[in-house]
Amino acid sequence: MAIDVDRIKQRHAIAEVIASHGVPLRPVGSRLVGRCPFHEDGRASMVVYPITRSYYCFGCGAGGDVIDFVRRVEGVGFREAVGLLDAATPAAAAPPRTLRPVLRLSVDDRLMLTAACELYHETLMRTPGMLRYVETRGIPTWLTRHCRLGFSDGQLLASYLKRRRLSLRRAQELGLLFPSGDETMTGRIVIPDLRGAHCGWMVGRVVDGLREPKYRGLALPRPLLGYERTRGHQRVFVTEGPFDWLTLAGWGLPACALLGTQPGPDTVRLLARARSVVLVLDTDEPGRMAAMHLAASIGDRARVVELPGGVKDVNELGVQPDGREAFFRAVDAAERRARDVAPAS
Repeated sequence: MAIDVDRIKQRHAIAEVIASHGVPLRPVGSRLVGRCPFHEDGRASMVVYPITRSYYCFGCGAGGDVIDFVRRVEGVGFREAVGLLDAATPAAAAPPRTLRPVLRLSVDDRLMLTAACELYHETLMRTPGMLRYVETRGIPTWLTRHCRLGFSDGQLLASYLKRRRLSLRRAQELGLLFPSGDETMTGRIVIPDLRGAHCGWMVGRVVDGLREPKYRGLALPRPLLGYERTRGHQRVFVTEGPFDWLTLAGWGLPACALLGTQPGPDTVRLLARARSVVLVLDTDEPGRMAAMHLAASIGDRARVVELPGGVKDVNELGVQPDGREAFFRAVDAAERRARDVAPAS
């Protein structure tokens, strides 16, 4: 049976669907703008065009109609996306329902992401210049191996996936390849989000500083990077960027990263089991504001660390000779402040 795409786009306003997935939008003339959920977006790069019922991200290149958005955010195919939209249409007497972003990866998807992760890791380990770069960021080789850090030289992934008989079209849908076949992570250090023996997500950080955006993720809902490593811990550390997370992981701390200053809709829920949530965000204005808002959402369990010495983030502090000791002094100070303001029992 043929699908009437125009009817679907008319019945489901693209701005409403995007907003229902936790993406705040603000009007700019006849358009709406917001932070793209498909990559690390610090500039509100996604533009929604209500008149043409479309969207486009100037950061990662994702774009299309409302079906394309649901397909990307839900990790499903075209017909499944249409079905989710139809299922979210309220019946005449029923209360309104909204779509909920769900990460749905098939077995082949997990194989593909894990294969890309291993290829990038092997590439990094045989590229001395990139290994030196990682080391200058305070990341020792043992941690590079443990966290399966990688590097994309932009030349190997498509042919590697072909040899593994994995779909290049699906690789494009997941955000590993551009429609041209070029790798999205080219020239980037790749930090994977490991879930057991598999890779469920990854983010790439530019090395030369000449590419935009600085960070690029996959066309999948953004996770709390490293969250699996925090499970079961009573005190959890939360950083802003992936290299900050790697610094804390190298110090043996149960940490995860927001990958920006905009916590996802499930962030507070995921951190609910920890008795203490130590926020170690950047010291710039966006980082301070994000720490304040997140602390307010978490409540008395939150501890906001004030990094010393005018450093921007914990990774910058970590490469200093006494950085580790200075960090733990700052954590102790945050704990004392929390005790001082705690209500008397």
